[in-house]
Formats: sequence, structure tokens, C-alpha cells
Amino acid sequence: MPLIGRSKELDRILSVIRGPKDTALAVIGRKGTGKTALLSAIRMLSDYRTVFLSATAAESDWPLSGLTALLNDMDDPVLNRIADELLHDNTGAMSVPAVSSMLLNGLHQRSSSRTVVVLDDVDQLDPSSQAVIGFVARRLVGTDTVLFVSMREDLPESPFSGLAALRLGPLGYSDTVRMLESLPAKRTTTAAAHAVAAAAGGNPLAAVDLYTRLLERHTAGKYALPVPLPSGGSFDAECASVVGGLTPGARNVLDLLALSFRSDISTIEKIDRDVWTSVDELLAAGLVKRTGPHLGIGDQLLRGYVFAAMTPAVRTANHRALAEAASDTDPYARRWHMSFTALERQTPFQLLRHAVDLVRNGEVSFAVEYIERALTINPWEAETAARLTSVAEMLFNRGEFVYARRYLEWAQRVTRNPALILRLTGLSFEIQFAQGAAVRSSMVLRLVKEFGQHDPAYAASLLSIGALYYAERWELEEASELLRHGKEFRGSASAHCLGIAERAELLIESIGGGTAGLGRRQEQTGAARAAGLLMHGRALTYAEHYEGAHETFALLRSSDEPGHVNWQETAAFMAVDNAIRAGNVRAAVRLIDELELSEPELKYHRGTRHLFRVWRAHSLGDDAQARTYAAEALRYAGADSHPAITAQLAACQGQFALLRGDLAESVAQLSRAAEIGMRFGNPTLLRCEADLVEVLVRLGRHQEATQALLRLESRSVGLRSPWLMMAVARSRALLADGEQSLQLFSQALDSRNGHTLERARTLACYAERLHAFGRLRDARDALLRAKVMFDEAGADAWTQHVDALLLDERMEPARPQGNPAMLLLADHERSLAKMVARGMRNKEIAATLYVSVRTVEVRLTAIYRKLGVESRAQLTALAAGKGSAAAEPYVLPIL
Repeated sequence: MPLIGRSKELDRILSVIRGPKDTALAVIGRKGTGKTALLSAIRMLSDYRTVFLSATAAESDWPLSGLTALLNDMDDPVLNRIADELLHDNTGAMSVPAVSSMLLNGLHQRSSSRTVVVLDDVDQLDPSSQAVIGFVARRLVGTDTVLFVSMREDLPESPFSGLAALRLGPLGYSDTVRMLESLPAKRTTTAAAHAVAAAAGGNPLAAVDLYTRLLERHTAGKYALPVPLPSGGSFDAECASVVGGLTPGARNVLDLLALSFRSDISTIEKIDRDVWTSVDELLAAGLVKRTGPHLGIGDQLLRGYVFAAMTPAVRTANHRALAEAASDTDPYARRWHMSFTALERQTPFQLLRHAVDLVRNGEVSFAVEYIERALTINPWEAETAARLTSVAEMLFNRGEFVYARRYLEWAQRVTRNPALILRLTGLSFEIQFAQGAAVRSSMVLRLVKEFGQHDPAYAASLLSIGALYYAERWELEEASELLRHGKEFRGSASAHCLGIAERAELLIESIGGGTAGLGRRQEQTGAARAAGLLMHGRALTYAEHYEGAHETFALLRSSDEPGHVNWQETAAFMAVDNAIRAGNVRAAVRLIDELELSEPELKYHRGTRHLFRVWRAHSLGDDAQARTYAAEALRYAGADSHPAITAQLAACQGQFALLRGDLAESVAQLSRAAEIGMRFGNPTLLRCEADLVEVLVRLGRHQEATQALLRLESRSVGLRSPWLMMAVARSRALLADGEQSLQLFSQALDSRNGHTLERARTLACYAERLHAFGRLRDARDALLRAKVMFDEAGADAWTQHVDALLLDERMEPARPQGNPAMLLLADHERSLAKMVARGMRNKEIAATLYVSVRTVEVRLTAIYRKLGVESRAQLTALAAGKGSAAAEPYVLPIL
């Protein structure tokens, strides 16, 4: 079984293995949660010798059989003698306490290196072995042994009760889908994986069982999914045990409930007058859930088992009884149950009509069962395609892309109606728009030209939504072209469509640098208002009105309208970009973390999500994770498929390479971003050219830097961007020489243009230039003010950079030499050593230097290593030795 979605659990296990303590960890989880798969990964991830023992329930009646098997697997000379004594103890004289003491002594005496012992299903071992191992597990210190045990429950009376525990919860929905899609299968569909993930409740074994059985009957999405899903068998014994303990009346009610997703209690009451007694029993056992007047089996594995346990005759009889009983209480249920007992042509179409109502009410899982049943009865008629189209559109508006795509593709196989072909193909494009996939504008135009006359209202809507998509990709020519073609259908366009087209024009204008249309307001309702708010907020972001954009996105995201889901999710992504552009790193990181709590791989704006992950990792100073995310991002965005994402990724990597001093990498990435960015026109979109000027200056390539600045200035004409004014001013100051450079830096900082992060970056560059002129105190003062600004923005990577500069000898005034041994140290290291000699503690030193305590600890460790000392006392003796200077310490100014 692929190990997916358990990264946090693996990190916990590895921290125990690599930690300094010899200890034990209990991995606890119900059947099928993946304990064995998790523990099996230890052998591949650990460099230490690993002994893995899986318990055998068949030997659980033989005293100490499990312990003997473990000792044999460990194959250590000392432990082998204990195993021999156990084997030759024919009289049973060796008690559990005696064996426990013997084993513990043996572990202390053995001479082998650290060993990792893994016992899977330890609660299946014989009781004597459990008692011995449980005793030893609490006394591993000094044995050079790490022990992992897995069990289903942490019972108070268990020998392993009280051990440090790692509890395996259910897999997330998206992780379950990823796991299933990674399994080898010749024929499958995404919808099948999603149906199984919904039914399995996060249990990996149950998901694999259901998926395997489903694939036996489901080929490439051409057949309807069975309802309920067939049980895989691994949990049949547990289900049989649960059901076997019910009274006959409760069992009969459970049979009735298994026939549908939910049932009205009054309907069942017509069949069984004592239903309430049975319902109380089922509710008390936790086998059913009640929502108002309806009951349903919550565990779909149990439902599948109960359904399969009934004979076909019993199922048919129960369906017939329920259909008759539901005639005047639950019309949905009546048509559902009749579909199993009577062949009527209208049945599948009525089921689809009921499904539309259920989707509208937010009951998607319930609706899917009705749809799949309708497709089972009559999958190929033209009327089926028309109703499936409506269902698919409603599912899309609810954000249910997987099922929307399944049913639109089914309808495409059925219909030859040109109006439906337009709607279905257009809906496929809209799903790709929302997911961030690449769609060529020529494909959209070709579709509209060929089929648009058959449904001009939908053609106009598709063109306006497509214009938003291409505008957001910064492909303004394509967006404008779609709007021009949309005017041909203006007479048939709805007010909603016209509003979206107007907002698309506003977005195109703002991306190009215009702000004239920001004051225009639209009085709209429903989905049109949601789209209008989204585009207005996006236009505010590009116009650098960040507070207004933030409020607009927050207003949209707080809406509880179910039909606004796609606009709300898109607003979440746009809110992140707004915070990044505003320089509010802390807020952007928080918003990205909120995005990660949603289904990260399945739905919206995949390329943008990967870009945000890269940016977040870099901003927090985690370059290793950033590299991992960058490799993933490149799979989703190439220069041909999504130039905007490709350019933004290069700009991000180039900026942070500049920050960490990797100038070769920085100039390569920034040059690539600038080259792609030339097609976008507005230089404030990418924001990479000022960084390119800076890295070229640092490389001494002043002529190229001058050319880059001239290009930036020429492209800035007519743009009213505070950020751009600050970036250009900083670039001019970097390129200038002598006192002119300092004057330009002062002017840039006095202008108050740009946001906090950009001002802090300008201050940091100013500090370096001040240092070059020998104005060390002014340089440090500028750095400290920059650090305060970086802290305010939450820019951890920049704060760490300033910390490094504050401790770097380039920012320290020259110090008198002392003890000759101190010559081994750099200037900033001698300064630290003398602070220690004066009796200052690490926290006081950190406060004096405006750095973290961790930074001080790292520097002191390096000093100890250079001087060959092992304590603060020895360092103090060296620092205060003969010839040491008695100069007053340099005290940093307090801001």
C-alpha cells in the first residue's frame, strides 16, 4: 500500500530514532489505518540496524513464543543465550519477572551498535511476551535500543499502557484519492477514486478493498457506479459481529436503511409499527445517524455489507414495500425504490430531476446515488444527456469538479445536439479555467464560431468568463479578443454576462496599469455580484489599493451562498497575492496555510498554489523545502503552457537567491523572468527588473545594470505605482557613485513611496553603501531600522539576512587586538568573546546585538571550536589574557 499522507507521522518516528534517548513509541490505530505500512518504512528511512517482527495470532497461546521469535531475529550473541535458556525451560520455571530482568540485563551487556526494534500488532503476541516487552520498553535507557510497537487500542490494562503514543487518525480525503490513483490499475476514473474516498472514511485498507472490487465492475467510466459500493471483505467479520448482536427488529430496520442513502422515519413506520424501539437501539449502537425526520447508515462499509447480505428476493420485496409506503411521505424515495421494482420510461429522468433538487440543496452525495442509478437504468437516451448537462453545470457551480466532469463526459458520449455540445465543451473549458490548466484561446473561439449560434446566450457567457481567465494569466490580447467576439452575442447576453464582461474590461485595464475604471460600481445580485466583487478586488490589487482589495476579498469569502463557491475559492487565492504584493509577509503566510487546509491537489488554480508554496518556504527561510516545491511547480507551469506562472516562479527564486548571496543563480533566474515579462507590458506585474539591476550591480556588471534600469524606466512611463517609484529610486541609488549615491538613497527613503518591505530593502542597501563610506555607526543604525521593518512585515528570511549582517565583521568597527590566540577569530567573533568575558549571558548579548539567542549560540560554538575551549570560563580566561584591551564596548543605539 503506498505510504501517502503520513509525512507528519514519519517525522515523529524519525525524531525518535535519531534522538539522543533510548526510548519506545506506541503506534496506535484501528484496523486498516496503515500501521504496518508506516512501520515498514522505517527500514528504508533509518540507517541503523532494524529488526522487524510481525505478530502471529496463531502462536498467541504459547507462552513467550513472541519473545523467542524476537530474540532470534535480533541474532545477538548475548541475547541468543537468553533465547536458548527459554527454549530449554521445559518446566516453565522462568517467570515473567525473571525473564524481564534477564532480557534487560542482556540489552545492557550487548556490544552491538544502536538497534531499532519494530513489533507490528504487538497486542496479538502471547500475554507473557507482551508483559516482558512492556516492562523492558519503560527501561531502555542505556541499552542503545529504540522500540516501536503497534496496536489497535491503548487499553488501561495493557502492558504498553502509558508509553509515548502516536495515534494514527484517518487519512484526509485528498490523500485517500492520491493513494488510490497511485495504485496500479489498467482501467479507472477519478470519479471512482472519489466515490471510494467518500465511502471509506479515511481508512486506507477499506479504501483499497472497495477500490479493488469496484474496478472489477467499472471500466473507464463507461458504466454507472454500483450503489452502494461493494464490500471488499476485509471488514466483513467485524460487520457480521456488529450486526449479529442486534435484535431481529433492529436488523430488519437496518436492512431497510441499507437500500437507500437516507429514509424517512414515517415511511419505515408504515412497514414496522415498532420502528422507534429499533431506531433507538441502532442509534445507541452508533450504526445509524439521524437528521431531522431522516435516518441513514453512516458507515458505508457497514451499509455495503448489510446490502450484500440480503438475498435479491428480500431486497426486491423491501424496495417494493418502501416504494408503496413512501407514496405520500417522500416522493424522492418512492421513485428511487420503484426503479428497482418497476420498469417505467420516465423513472431515470425523474431521478435526474430529483438529483438537480438535491444538488441545489447541497446534498451532493445523495444526488450522486440518484444519478448513478438513472445511468444504470437508461444511460444512452438523448434526454439523459440534456438532464446530465444541467446536473453537471450545477455540480460545477458547487465546486464539485470531479463529478461535473464525469457527467459532462458521459453526456458528450450520448448527445449529438449542437447546443448541448457547446454547453458541455464550454463547461469542460470552465473547469480547466478554475483548475489553472492551459486552454488555448483559439480553442474557445473555434467552439463559439462553430456552435455559438445554437445557444448565443451561453456563447456570450463563455467568452466573458474566458476573458477573465486570460486576463488573469496576463494574456491581455487574448482576453480582449474574446471580449470583441462576445459583442456579436450582446443582444442575447444576460445581465449577469454583461456584468462579467464589463468587469473583465476593468481587469484588463488595471493589469495594463490603468486606474480610471476603479470608481465604476455595479448594482448586481447573486453570482453576478460575486463575480463583480472578485474582479473589482483584483483590479484594486493591481492598482496597489491593497486595503480596499483585502476588504473586498474578505466580503466575498464570508458569503454563504452555495452558488458562489468557485468565486469564493478564487478570492482566497487572490487574497494571498494581494498580501504578497502589499509586502505583508505574515498575512500572506497565514492565508497560504489556510489554503493548505483545503483539498490541495484536486481543485483550484494548481499552478498558483505551487507558486505560493515556493514563495512561502523561501520567505520563512526554508530553502530546502522551497527547492522541493519549485520542482513540483515546474511540472505544472512551463513557458509555453503558463508563461505568467513560469515567470513568477523565476522571479521568486531569483529574488531569494539574491538574498542569500547566490548571485549566479539569481541573475540567471531574474534574466529569464525579465525576458518572459517583456510580453506582459506592465513591469509592476512581475516586479523582477529592480532585483535584476541590483544583482548586476553586485556582480560588477554596471553597463548591463544601466541598460536594465533604462528598460525599466522606459516601461514605467505613465504608470502611477508607489512600489515602482521606490524600486526605480533604489535602482538609481545603487548605480550611482560617491556622495550622489547616498543622496539618492536619502531621497528614496524620504519619498515615503512603496510599502514597508520595499522601504526595509532600500534601507538595507543604504546601510551597505554607508559602510562602504566608513560610516559604520550610521550603517548599523540603518540595518537595525530595516530589521524592525522586516519584523513588522513578518519577513523571516530578510530578518535572518540582517541578523547575519549585524554579526558580520563588515558591519563591525575595528577592535584592538588582545591575547594572540584571539587572532584566530574574526572581528565579530572577538567582540562576542569579550562580551562573554564581561559576564554577559547569551540573552543579554542577543539583546545588545539585536539578534536571536540561537544566532549567538551558533557563533559561540564556532568560537569554542576555533580556540579549542570547552566552557565559558576557558573562553573568558583567553579573552581577558595579557595584552587584552580594556576598551569600552560598542553599544548599539536603541531605536
